[in-house]
Amino acid sequence: MTNYFAERFLSITFLFLLSYWYSGAQNDIVVAEGYLQSISADGRITIRITTIHNGAISPGMVVASIQKSKWDRLYPGLRRSRAQKWLLSLTKDEKIENYELTSAYGLGVADQFASDSLPIPLAVIPSEQNNKYSRTTFGDNEIELVELTNEQRWINGMLPPFKQVDLLHNSSDGHSESMAIHQFFAHCDLDTHTNPAQRMQAAGYSSSSWAENIAAGYGTPSAVIAGWMSSSGHRANILNASRREFGVGYEYSNDSSVDRMDTNSNCAQDKLAGPYYNYWTQNFGSRSGVYPVVIERELAETSNQSVDLYTYGVGVATSMRFSNDGTNWSSWVTYNPDHSWTLSPGGGSKTVYSQISTGANGGGTIYNASDQILYISDCDPMVFSNMTLSGEQTFTACEIIADPNVMISGQIIFEAGTVTLGENVEIPMSATLEVHIE
Repeated sequence: MTNYFAERFLSITFLFLLSYWYSGAQNDIVVAEGYLQSISADGRITIRITTIHNGAISPGMVVASIQKSKWDRLYPGLRRSRAQKWLLSLTKDEKIENYELTSAYGLGVADQFASDSLPIPLAVIPSEQNNKYSRTTFGDNEIELVELTNEQRWINGMLPPFKQVDLLHNSSDGHSESMAIHQFFAHCDLDTHTNPAQRMQAAGYSSSSWAENIAAGYGTPSAVIAGWMSSSGHRANILNASRREFGVGYEYSNDSSVDRMDTNSNCAQDKLAGPYYNYWTQNFGSRSGVYPVVIERELAETSNQSVDLYTYGVGVATSMRFSNDGTNWSSWVTYNPDHSWTLSPGGGSKTVYSQISTGANGGGTIYNASDQILYISDCDPMVFSNMTLSGEQTFTACEIIADPNVMISGQIIFEAGTVTLGENVEIPMSATLEVHIE
């Protein structure tokens, strides 16, 4: 009987964990803001804590060491961008004297808050026509521009990633299309006389804090991001530390006519220039009560089932939880903007759902969010459904899924990198199921 109960306990525990696809136990987390006073070559950091969001810690000086698994991610950026305020996540093990730093995000410097919502339009005359990108709902060039924007945010201060929002993509893409079709280049639509805020609102996005970058003539996403980052006003919008969401749009036109220009932002044509052929737009904003979750800094795809999440909610959230289907949720844990998560098994488009709460264990106001990523998996899973597994058998595969209605009536061993036990997997007293994760 002892063996049965041991086997049963292990099986049930494993089933519980996998049914939520939850990755890893959580230690007590301290989430705080502060300034780096010093950082040594071995990763020993002195921090002046100024604001505490979660956890038991006092304001003042704290000594911490970078967690070994996060060294390559954190150390270079902390040294490069130390002269700013930081959002820090710390843990303290009873076995060690000092705190461990598990994540760090820059909170920006002064010019990353006071950015120009409408910087002077940036244009170059293309050396040749380039219709490499044809317009689609969300094309490769726009995907690349999203990724390059968040890459610049990390390189220049380890800032949190922007969440790409369809509403802002629609307003950005619509403006790029209007400029290309109607041959003008300006923040204001020279035909409809609508400004960026009006276009965002018409797309369904309302924000009291917004900005727009536009560019023309640049033939590739890397060229346009380099141009924007070399311009102080556009750079400030990309590195703005107070906005959370953005969208991008691109349009190509083979019309060789010159463009109408508005150089003084009064919504009236004052010169002609071009032709530019390529038209780019970025719209930025933040909405009250919207706290996005971002998978892998908004990469379009990943080949890793384990992903990093960034969840907005500093100063609001006390606890958080996640789900791969919006129904089966992980346990509530202390809010921490950084979180590791395991996507549901099998390749394809994946959605991660998040909930943050203003109270402990989900006891306060709850805010919902979600994000998507394409999971590319070379694994061909072994699937058991509506069947009985009997005898003494060992099944080995990169991934094993037992779902639904699987009866274990013998001595069965699953050996795989990922094992999922779904609905109605039954293991009677006379049977055993061993799971070996390899």
